[in-house]
Parts: sequence; structure tokens; C-alpha cells
Amino acid sequence: MLHTRNLLWLIPLLLLVTSPVWRLPLASFLEPRGGYDPDFGKRDKNVHNFIMEKVMIIQDQMGNKTAEVRAEMAYTTDVPNEFELTTVDADLFGKDGGKVKINAKKGLYNTETRKLTLQQDVHVSRGGENQHLYTELLYYNDNNQTIHSPVDTRLIGNNIEINGSSLDYDIVTNQYEVGGRVYCIITQKSKE
Repeated sequence: MLHTRNLLWLIPLLLLVTSPVWRLPLASFLEPRGGYDPDFGKRDKNVHNFIMEKVMIIQDQMGNKTAEVRAEMAYTTDVPNEFELTTVDADLFGKDGGKVKINAKKGLYNTETRKLTLQQDVHVSRGGENQHLYTELLYYNDNNQTIHSPVDTRLIGNNIEINGSSLDYDIVTNQYEVGGRVYCIITQKSKE
């Protein structure tokens, strides 16, 4: 006679006997899809890939502001602590309170070394001195407060124009050093 108690023993026995039929299709259905990547868990979790708009970078030394760099956009690069900047507008401050203004189309800023590289249509001006510098590549080192341009430069001031192959400028001492073949035009205003 078949009782419900006997049916309870019959169901596990039936599953055990028929397991060769359904076990392989069920196992392949439940198997995770995709390949196995042993380096998946070892990836760098500190990767920073982002874009910032309307960026302002302020540099200081011992509580005194030495530079204020503004850019339309900043992108991270493959190098850690380095940002690519577009439409750069910067103010560099000397210890005497003098201000040097720099504009460029592109830039590169490293937060660790505190170095700013500017490219394409770089224009440096000292408004109080009426001096303007034009070049295509310029390096600013905030630690030394120096500007270096290894390419052709054109410096225009009151009654003077200087063209050279390179230029070094110390913001603290306000001294220029023009290198390579230097071409200089000095004009005098006529006395009336």
C-alpha cells in the first residue's frame, strides 16, 4: 500500500536515479558566463580619470601666495599628479608684491613638482613695467620662482624690443637673461 510517508522516500530516490540525465544540462546552465581573468582583482584601484571645468590652482610658500593658475578645463593624464590644462590664465606674485600675468592656450601642471608648462601663444606681461613676452613654450618652476623658455622669444618693453633663442626670468630679482642669437632694437623718443 502506498502511503504519503512512503512517497517521501520515493522522491529523493527518483532524483538520485535520474541525476545522470539532468545534472550536466543544469550544471552548464548555472555556470557563470565570461572568461576567467586572474589579474581582475589586482587592478589599480587608485586610478583617477576625470575632467574639471573652471579650475583654479593656488600655490603658496610659507603662507605667501606665489601663483594663481586658472584654466577653462583640466584633464588627468597617465602620469600621476599631472593635469593637462586648456585656456590657461595665471598670475605669478613676487615677494615685492609685483605681479606677472601669463596667458596660453594649453598647459601642463604637476602638483608634486609644482611645475607649470605652457604651450601655444604664450603671452607674459608685467603691467606696471609695460613689458610683454611672446613665445610658444614656457616652463614655470614655483619652487625657484623662475620662468624658462627654451624656444624663440620676443620681449617688448618701453622703447625696446629684444628677440632671442631662449629666455630665463627670475621673478624674485626681476632679472632677464636672453640666450642664443639676440636681436635688439632700442628707440628713443624725440625731445620737443
